[in-house]
Amino acid sequence: MTNITLLLCCLTSALALQGDLKQILKSPKATLKLYNGFKSRQGIQHDSPSEDRLRFGLFRKNAQFVADANSVTADSALYGLNFFSAMTSEEQGTYLGLNATGRSPNPPPALTTSEDVIPDSTMWVNKAAVTQVKDQGSCGSSWSFAVVGAIETRYQQLSGRLRNLAEQELLDCVYWFNGGCKGGWMSDAYDWIIEFDGTLSATSEYPYTGKDSWCKVSNTYNALRSHKIVRARSVPQGEAANIAALAQGSLAVSIEVTDHFKYYLSGILRDETCSGDVNHGAVAVGYTRDYILVKNSWSHLWGEDGFVKLARGHHNCGLYQYSSYPEFEETGKMDNGESDAATEYRVDDILPEPTPTPTIPEPTQAEVTTPQPSPAPTPDPECRDKATNCERDNLCQYPSQAETWCAKYCKFCDSEPTPNPTPVTNPNPTPDPEPLCYDKATNCVRDSLCDFPDLAETWCTKQCGYC
Repeated sequence: MTNITLLLCCLTSALALQGDLKQILKSPKATLKLYNGFKSRQGIQHDSPSEDRLRFGLFRKNAQFVADANSVTADSALYGLNFFSAMTSEEQGTYLGLNATGRSPNPPPALTTSEDVIPDSTMWVNKAAVTQVKDQGSCGSSWSFAVVGAIETRYQQLSGRLRNLAEQELLDCVYWFNGGCKGGWMSDAYDWIIEFDGTLSATSEYPYTGKDSWCKVSNTYNALRSHKIVRARSVPQGEAANIAALAQGSLAVSIEVTDHFKYYLSGILRDETCSGDVNHGAVAVGYTRDYILVKNSWSHLWGEDGFVKLARGHHNCGLYQYSSYPEFEETGKMDNGESDAATEYRVDDILPEPTPTPTIPEPTQAEVTTPQPSPAPTPDPECRDKATNCERDNLCQYPSQAETWCAKYCKFCDSEPTPNPTPVTNPNPTPDPEPLCYDKATNCVRDSLCDFPDLAETWCTKQCGYC
């Protein structure tokens, strides 16, 4: 109850200050009063007057940033003061924890197809498939929260049980006292889980402490009863590929945290201040036509109850570069326990399900037997683009592929039905030449494209043995 009351107080204060904050900051007395109220709400006490003066200066600077950000209408996001407001940059950095040094972004998709119908919106929070927002504290362990969040939702889909899984196990065991709180990487966590037979403990058995410690996995209980993790999949770069993967389950994602991200309060964030280096891990848990919903690990006192909405059609500070998710196999066991608590956060702006197309009644006997005039030729209704990136990647320059994948965009559709030609018999037919089998992509080996059969059969035919 105390946390809910504190949250309401913080939100009310931030909303009230949206229009008044600039005016308050013009008065030293009003600014000091605002700072004292902030310390009271946050439960902050400083050891010395000199430290208090330092914190006041940081608070005033960050409050000015919030006031300026709220006066810009480039997006619909609202910004507010929070627990970062009186911290130094170094202190704020301890709440991140993604170390991308030496890591290459996921390869781009060789071809983006639209064979599967992707819903206009998917929200895993609305399906009780996302655990409550957690708090990593001042330990740079966001990489572990990203991986665990991706596992939790996808395991729930397979088992029917939502499990609150242990980030602390990854923090202790993946790097074995080599500084998990100083940052890590998602694939390292997946590799460790797979090495230990695809298992992971429950938070109730392996509680989060926010500190590096000894690995105690042998003394804990595996919470993944019905399915074990056997591999991790990297999502090809780009919004389209990420949305397609997100429609099937949550994703571990990376992002660059800027000041706009730190002080985000609500609305749709469209950040234009990124420098290009990701530094934080989080979990994508849904999308609409307008935004992608991301679950953070800074407690429910940050953002929209711990979540942030990131604009569609925008780079979102590296959001689509390193996404991944786990794949499972059945263990033959049943997970019969009660599900752990799901987040109560819900999204209301989900589009309704599309209305089914009305069924056309069968023609009557009279309609069948009565001669009808021949209709005017119409374009072939089956002529369509199977790829969604025809224009973006200029696929019309590859006629052999364009006719199959971009028939409509590249104008391979016939406006009128082609009459059946009269067959011509060739007394001395020339045998058809053997079809050429070759690779259309040059990165088949480098990027292990044979692991993606739907891409390999088209782009790496020879390398992957599809000749």
